[in-house]
Amino acid sequence: MKYRPGKYFLLALSAFLIIIAILMENGVVLRNPGERLISGFQEKLLEKENKVATAMEEIRMITRSNGFTDNHLSSLVPYHETMKNSGYGFLIYREGKLFYWSDRSVAFRENLPVNTEPDSKIIRFPNGFYLSRTIEENDFTIIGLIQVRYDFPHENKFLHNAYQEDFSLPETFQVLKAGAENSIDIYNLDNEKVFSIALRGEIQCKKTQVYIPALLYLAGFILLILFLRRLFTELHQSSGLRLLLMLGVLFFLYWIHILFRFPGVFYYLDIFSPAQFAYSFWLPSLGDFFIVSCFIFYLLLNLYRDLRIIHIERNLLISRNYILAFLLFAAAIGYFLAGFFITRLIANSSFSFTLNQINEITLQTAIGIASIMLLLFGLVLFTIRITDEGLRFLEKKEYILLLAAVTLVVALGGYVFSGIVSYQPLLLFAFSSLLAAIYNPSTSRKFGMSYLVLFIAIITVFSLEIIYRVTVSKEREVQKLLAVNLVAEHDPAAEVFLAEIQQDINRDPNIPDLLLQPYENLEEYLEFTYFSGFFRQYDLQITICSGSDSLIIHPQNTIVPCFPFFDKMIEDQGIPLTGTSFYYLDNMNGRISYFGKIHYPLSSDSIGISIFMELHSRIASEGIGFPELLIDKSMQKPSSYNRFEYAKYYGGELVDKHGDYQYNYYIYSYDFEDAEFTYRIWDGYEHLIYRSREDNYVIVSRSLYTFVDYLISFPYLFVFYFAFSLLILPLIRPKNRKQKFQFDLKLRIQVSIISIVFVSLLLVALGTIFYNIDEYRSRLQEDLDAKMNSISAEIDLRLEEVEEITPDIEEWLTRELVKLSNIFTTDINIYSVNGDLLVSSRPEVFNRGLISRKISTDAYYELFENFQTSYFQPERIGQLGYLSAYTPIINDKGDYLGFINLPYFTHQDKYSQEISTFIVAFINLYVLLFLASIMVAIFIANQITRPLVTIRENLRKIELGKRNEHIQYRMDDEIGKLVKEYNRKVDELLVSAELLARSERESAWREMAKQIAHEIKNPLTPMKLNIQHLMRFKGEEQEYRETVNRVALTLIGQIETLSEIATEFSNFAQIPTARKQVFNLSGQIDKVMELYENDHRVKVSVDKGDLKDVMVNADREQLSRALINLVKNGIQAIPADRDGKISITLKREAHMVVISVSDNGTGIPAELEEKMFSPNFTTKSSGMGLGLAIVKNIAENFNGHVWYETTPGAGTTFYLDIPVYEENVDD
Repeated sequence: MKYRPGKYFLLALSAFLIIIAILMENGVVLRNPGERLISGFQEKLLEKENKVATAMEEIRMITRSNGFTDNHLSSLVPYHETMKNSGYGFLIYREGKLFYWSDRSVAFRENLPVNTEPDSKIIRFPNGFYLSRTIEENDFTIIGLIQVRYDFPHENKFLHNAYQEDFSLPETFQVLKAGAENSIDIYNLDNEKVFSIALRGEIQCKKTQVYIPALLYLAGFILLILFLRRLFTELHQSSGLRLLLMLGVLFFLYWIHILFRFPGVFYYLDIFSPAQFAYSFWLPSLGDFFIVSCFIFYLLLNLYRDLRIIHIERNLLISRNYILAFLLFAAAIGYFLAGFFITRLIANSSFSFTLNQINEITLQTAIGIASIMLLLFGLVLFTIRITDEGLRFLEKKEYILLLAAVTLVVALGGYVFSGIVSYQPLLLFAFSSLLAAIYNPSTSRKFGMSYLVLFIAIITVFSLEIIYRVTVSKEREVQKLLAVNLVAEHDPAAEVFLAEIQQDINRDPNIPDLLLQPYENLEEYLEFTYFSGFFRQYDLQITICSGSDSLIIHPQNTIVPCFPFFDKMIEDQGIPLTGTSFYYLDNMNGRISYFGKIHYPLSSDSIGISIFMELHSRIASEGIGFPELLIDKSMQKPSSYNRFEYAKYYGGELVDKHGDYQYNYYIYSYDFEDAEFTYRIWDGYEHLIYRSREDNYVIVSRSLYTFVDYLISFPYLFVFYFAFSLLILPLIRPKNRKQKFQFDLKLRIQVSIISIVFVSLLLVALGTIFYNIDEYRSRLQEDLDAKMNSISAEIDLRLEEVEEITPDIEEWLTRELVKLSNIFTTDINIYSVNGDLLVSSRPEVFNRGLISRKISTDAYYELFENFQTSYFQPERIGQLGYLSAYTPIINDKGDYLGFINLPYFTHQDKYSQEISTFIVAFINLYVLLFLASIMVAIFIANQITRPLVTIRENLRKIELGKRNEHIQYRMDDEIGKLVKEYNRKVDELLVSAELLARSERESAWREMAKQIAHEIKNPLTPMKLNIQHLMRFKGEEQEYRETVNRVALTLIGQIETLSEIATEFSNFAQIPTARKQVFNLSGQIDKVMELYENDHRVKVSVDKGDLKDVMVNADREQLSRALINLVKNGIQAIPADRDGKISITLKREAHMVVISVSDNGTGIPAELEEKMFSPNFTTKSSGMGLGLAIVKNIAENFNGHVWYETTPGAGTTFYLDIPVYEENVDD
């Protein structure tokens, strides 16, 4: 068997890539590459420590300078904010007290760290691990801190525990004390062990390190599949068997992948995580779904290239109509299955498929949409092939009727078995089949761009329909789940803070003393100390009771014992919060409620005294600040809830709301059914009204997808599909790979227009976006400046006569800050003149150690030493960026009392969202404009080049001897002048053609008359001589009779010669137009050879090789005539003294099949070779010499050629090549 060169190269390259991937996987995942990573970490750490040591020596020299104590901030400006830029910073302590800090991002201690010696140590601050280096200079202690790892008290989308960005270590590696077991020691510049790192985690490498082996595996498997395709193709088996073999191989590969989790490196990628998507054992992840989609697409692509109904009919002996109906039925079922699995993909994914918000598009979204695209494109290609095959033997009307019948049967079958008809897949199937029938590639002879665009548009519309339909269904389920959860809603942040409050209250020594004073003092103390921060968005009620106290219950005005009343409340409604004396109250009042009970024994009362605290979320409270920063990610609400707005009604009245939608205050102002769940649509929203109990309702609202959302999504999906189709077009049409790309005028016009529009739109878009971002930032700063001026004026007014901020003033400021924070909806911090935090409306940030309690060094320098009246700068806590404003507090004497700081968390998020929304809307608009510009460019280019195309087509049709039409063009432009010149030349050509035709006719008649005269003269001469001899002959009667008979026989022979001459001329003049049809060449040769089975003059042999089923597209009768002529010539060329042998051989060369006819005759002399195919040339003693001329004309009729090779005295071989009917490529 002969194999195509390069096939085994694919196999070798595939094996090479897979082996390299296995070795890399073994090194990255299996053989613990952590030691190499730790080695790189050690080198980087020593490099940083060396820089820190050098900087510390410079700082030591600065501390020796005169006036350093008074101007230390200006002296140390080069070292400000080095932590965020370089990953290290500096602290200077003076006599054990903090004197200078380069950064506030380190949650350092006010006093000198107790574990810091004059050598390098690892220090764990509340927000991370730091390697410290210490030197002493007089009464100064200089500490250099190198950030090793972020280690926040909790993690969320803003706070992420990982190694500092310069260290490429997996986040799972743990920092331990030096010398810890099962760890690797880390050394400092002095070669001392400072800490250890334990190699922990499933893989001991960065996730990015698994990408390369994963890509190598992918490339290796692709090459392996391509090799198998070539191997199966060269087996020369039926296409059905090849497809089954390929299906078996793909299933085996996938079975190995699923069962043995090979390649293992895949499962370290996010797309192979069940958290993204999971459906079943066979589809456990998004990556697996994508692999299956690729395999299905590849199988359908093979069907597209190999499926031939004529072969199936020949092999199975089944009517082609039944085969076509079965294939259509299989395709329809395929569309149903694709729709089902696409629905499951979208419904079971944790990521979004909607494209109207590009900021929500992730890698998972792209892979999910690519999977949908592969399934649909494969099915559409299969449909095109079925349609193409069907139209080879059916009329379009017959095919459409069969299509309608199959569609109806499938629809009825779906209704019978499932009770519903999923019409979307059926519509895609029907539209694809109809479009393929109306604009069939075999008819048009090309896979045109308009044809491609129409199919992509249909697939895009179907994809958007199913994506948004399933997304809406999915969101409705989330909407219902949210409504149920809101009835008994918890506040994760509140529960975290209540646990902390519990611990602080238990340790608070002031509370027992306050129990002996009037209760009002204790209530005020508790509210001020513990419930003035986050819990200002809750209504707080504190009740203090002894064992003998009673309560008056409103509105009944009944008196009940205090302890039993609250105990009963806890028993009926309380759900304890783990580790605390607080309870969540499941009271179904539409508000989030908590209840706390803290008991203290008293010597004067055996029962003791209890503090009861009730917390109820405020009505329609949105809160301020950034609670997401303060709670762990495990306690945050699912991101799927972000799309919804809601309102809670208790007793029919609004008690809580979330979002921008304006809900009515009374629930009964809405028209809805009194059912548990009711859906209503108004104001562009779909509202789910959930009745939890009598007069208690929750409304969860979801904004509806509009036509604009579909319109925005269409260009993204269309461009994605179109780009993919251009990539696979060479696979669909292999001939396209051999076609030379032509950058013609139309394409140049289109590219020019599109490029100009694209560059213009891009420049305008970038300018507009940057301008608007700058405007947003300016607005943000102006808004923040306005708030700062108002707050500063309030505080300055109250402190204008104060000389310093005392503890009493701090207490007063704390209460005032809460009020001002609520009024201006912003957080407020106040720092002392030494840069220490005095009071904050959001103390949790500092209490948890997310940042230090010191003012920003740059702000401190600008305000305190450069005397700026206000200062703005961007700041960051973890990944949360925000704008921060500072201004000094100055009394009426001009003395600095401290500094006000406004960290603009809340409105920063609002403005960021506005910017994001604007950019997204702007990009969507420009994508639509760009798509429209492409369409306009194509239209304009077509309009401009249409006259040129008309001229080209007319030039192509110009033939001598025929009347060529003028081009009608009315415009008097450059093209009009060209058309006029063309029309003039057509007229001149008509005159010239008539003259040339007349001349050729006259010449042909002269040549023909000369030839005929010559051919007729030859037999007339012996006829004349015989008749003259007969007239002169005088002999006996018997002798005379014999002479007459002899002369008569001679005359008859010459007359037959004249008849043959006439017949040959007639045949040459009457070669009919070829009627092409597809037929089996081998079978036709067999029929021709049957004519010579009984010819004893010659032995005819035929060698077909492996071309027994080769198909050609030619005129069957003319081809037979050509073969007969060649065989006849061969027989006539064999001398009488030889045993005649004629050999006919079939051979495949590229896209041609070559028929060779060999004889063992006398051969052709060299001087006669140039005249062999001339119409009037012959080597025989009789005949006109038109046989080979006829063969040549026949060959050229079906784009073939005829030639010969000869050896004088040994024989001649004539070759006739014919284009093969391409089975793998549409004509």
